[in-house]
Amino acid sequence: MRQNYLQHTIYASNALSLALIIFPLFIFVSEHYASQFGISLLAIGVIFLIVRLLDGILDPLVGWASDNFSVPVGKRKFWLLISLPFTLFGVWGLFGSNLGTFAFQHFVFYIVILTIGLSLFTPPFYSLGAELSRDYVERSRITFFREGFFLLGTILAALIYAMAEGSTQALQNIAMAIFIGHPLTIIISSFAIKERCISHKNKSEISSVFTTILVNKKLKYFFLSQFFNAAANGIPGALFAFFVIHKLQREDLVGLLMLLYLLSGAISVPLWINISKVFKKSDLWCSSIFFSMIIFSLVFFMNTESIVLFSIICLLTGICVSADSALPASIQADLLDEDFKIVKNNRSGTFFSILSVINKIAAAFSGGFVLLFLYAVDFDPLGGNSEEILFWLTCLYAIAPITLKILPLLLMFRFPETNSDQSI
Repeated sequence: MRQNYLQHTIYASNALSLALIIFPLFIFVSEHYASQFGISLLAIGVIFLIVRLLDGILDPLVGWASDNFSVPVGKRKFWLLISLPFTLFGVWGLFGSNLGTFAFQHFVFYIVILTIGLSLFTPPFYSLGAELSRDYVERSRITFFREGFFLLGTILAALIYAMAEGSTQALQNIAMAIFIGHPLTIIISSFAIKERCISHKNKSEISSVFTTILVNKKLKYFFLSQFFNAAANGIPGALFAFFVIHKLQREDLVGLLMLLYLLSGAISVPLWINISKVFKKSDLWCSSIFFSMIIFSLVFFMNTESIVLFSIICLLTGICVSADSALPASIQADLLDEDFKIVKNNRSGTFFSILSVINKIAAAFSGGFVLLFLYAVDFDPLGGNSEEILFWLTCLYAIAPITLKILPLLLMFRFPETNSDQSI
């Protein structure tokens, strides 16, 4: 048991450096390149949409390959190692370089390189976590460990950002942290984690997985819920810095408010682990969604004097973020056990790659949409926006994610789960 905990912790630690990459990419990069280098929100939004199309091609291919081809180092761990040079090169170019001319071309090139690195890493990483245990409760613990480390990495990114003098220095400091942590956790994992040997009846096809999702009602509802939930989460993520800086007029508090939100999420991880032993995962997830919707609705009434209330909202909604991240991944791992029992093939890499594509596309389309919307209403990231423009910013930040959250709530309410402990 102690050995299992050690492997689970080593595995989960990779999520810390992953968060150091993803959090700035979706929260700070848009505002940074728009305000520091004058790249239009329209151009940034379009590029984010294009790279998500690249994800849509790469992720399923990587997931399928990690399902069907074995190498001595491990069929999942191999891809983590292969992803490393792409990720580090993309991070340094996007976060760490001192830009001169050609800022837009620089942005496009390095975000494509980073996208390739993340596509090589993400599906095998999540598949590896699903295969570390076949126990229903222990699987939840693994996903909560992973999301806990992800939250710690996000907290670290927010802390680094808050302590730096300006976004340029902040992103460079985050890049240095990634260069130290990301290779370290991957290399340790490649030696310390033992992959489970799962037999295959035959090689699976990507098309067969799509067919299964379309005809299996439980999988279809689950993946639809993931799309709308990721879309809902992408909107406040893309707008957080803009909202605090321009609506609340507190640029100095961007990092600290985000830090408060994330700390509450990390602290609540043990709470959700214990509760998940008693209640169904889907019921817990729906409860966290409903609670966050109620609390976040108060954002619509914010003004420059509402810092205390906004801080409370960040605290309470942060409590739900760990459940919103870990519980769906644990539910999918249980669904994959059912799939293996039917087809006698381990298709977790392909399934997780499709989930990764769904989450990335949903978040990118919602994030890209809000940037295009702000461009359409003449929002200026440099400041000086009218009350009418700030009203549209508030509507987009407060109402749109709540509306989208209704759909996963309806899809997952009374979701039929199977407490599955069968061997695979």
